[in-house]
Amino acid sequence: MAKVRGLIFCALFIAIFAVLSLVQIPVGSVPITLETLVVQVCAGLLGPWYGALTFVLLIVLDLIGLPLIGGHAGPSLMLGPTAGYIWGWPFCALFAGLAIARVRPGSRGEIVKLIAILFVLGDLVCYIPGVLWLRHVVPSLRPWGSALAGGMWPFLPGDFVKSVIAAIIIARVRRVYPTERILHGQRALMDSGIAES
Repeated sequence: MAKVRGLIFCALFIAIFAVLSLVQIPVGSVPITLETLVVQVCAGLLGPWYGALTFVLLIVLDLIGLPLIGGHAGPSLMLGPTAGYIWGWPFCALFAGLAIARVRPGSRGEIVKLIAILFVLGDLVCYIPGVLWLRHVVPSLRPWGSALAGGMWPFLPGDFVKSVIAAIIIARVRRVYPTERILHGQRALMDSGIAES
């Protein structure tokens, strides 16, 4: 049952992602989007494994033809200028989810910790494959300065704002619906409480 619930929530986040990815502001080779916001919230609420699985499934479904990433699909998208960022999403969800699991809901400094985790692991990690691949496929961005200027520096302020928004959403939701309750249901949460008492 837990696996079914987990897959249902994976599908839900894929649907949310598909809708929000349509919101794009063109900026050179890499547009400004809300995609990493969904990656971060998914990691915080579904945990590392289902968070990462969500974006592995998203990539697979998009590869076979479902236009889930900005209304586009197919191998050409996965080899285009933004492909490195796309391949980075499962790793962002995995790393951020692992770190967020160590932050107790309602603990002191929770929001600050979540923002730091989300910005570094849920966002900046994505720039490693993103900028490397962008530099590889766009000849005009071969110099490192140009690659960073075209694929990273302009986006950092907006990314930080998205990390703040994601941290607030995660902190509020998981106080009522922690990951265990989302994935295993109320009964599993009650059984856990009985076992602890």
